[in-house]
Amino acid sequence: MRKLLFSAFILLILLLFSACNEPEEENKNEEIITPVETAKVKTGDFIIEKVIYGQITPVKQTPIIVQQPGEITSLKVENGDEVKKENHLATIKSQMGSQTIYAPNDGEIAHLHVQEGSFQSNEEPLMMIVDLDTLKISFTVTPTVLDQFKKDDKIKVLIDDQHVEAIVLAIDTLPNDTGQFLIEAELDNEDRHIIPGMTGKIVATDKKVKDTIIVPTEAIMKESDESFVYIVNGDVAEKITIEIKETQSEETAIKADLKKGDQVIINGQFTLSDNSKVEVVKEGK
Repeated sequence: MRKLLFSAFILLILLLFSACNEPEEENKNEEIITPVETAKVKTGDFIIEKVIYGQITPVKQTPIIVQQPGEITSLKVENGDEVKKENHLATIKSQMGSQTIYAPNDGEIAHLHVQEGSFQSNEEPLMMIVDLDTLKISFTVTPTVLDQFKKDDKIKVLIDDQHVEAIVLAIDTLPNDTGQFLIEAELDNEDRHIIPGMTGKIVATDKKVKDTIIVPTEAIMKESDESFVYIVNGDVAEKITIEIKETQSEETAIKADLKKGDQVIINGQFTLSDNSKVEVVKEGK
């Protein structure tokens, strides 16, 4: 009787153990499907853009220099004042007598750093008269992009997140010490929304790869010396080896066995291997 009870007990334990292991075995055999996001492969010319920075200054600025050094007995203007030609600016008492300083042209007073009673030399400007209605941006370019600029051409300049049109005034025919060419372009500033000293940005084409395959840069993976992407082929991921031609932050020109419209995986690819099961989900899912 004891043997019978013992055998029944052992059988019960085995049945319980088997029942506990069944889901685990089923989980082991369950197929893993990876959710992924994709983007379409493109073809065409791949253009590499180069951002060029330039400094904005007045086109016309006139320094006011006194003929003889002396004491400033009268100062009629201050920084920011608008003046007209022949306006009285200051009076200087020197050993040669009293000098009256007049504005040689219209403009705005700038760089005035003295007061009445101060001594003024004839070596440094007393002040500047600047024309802020018309400004210029000066920038340098490499020989590879020089031919994209021509005198009197209209170019777009990005200033403080706004595009402003400028006209090319002059292009140096000889490079500077760094091998670059100076270009100056004129900006209309009648509404005074541009301030001298600001920085402007010009976008130029640096390189062009003609008739190539283009994929999002984020799709590209590297392992040892190999570069590759995954594309969706049915319900699996297919690994495609690629050769990188040129790259930018968002897109890359490549050589590969791909065609326009192929779905390249841009998110979820880091856990994949060739022929992994995948499910394409919407962006952000």
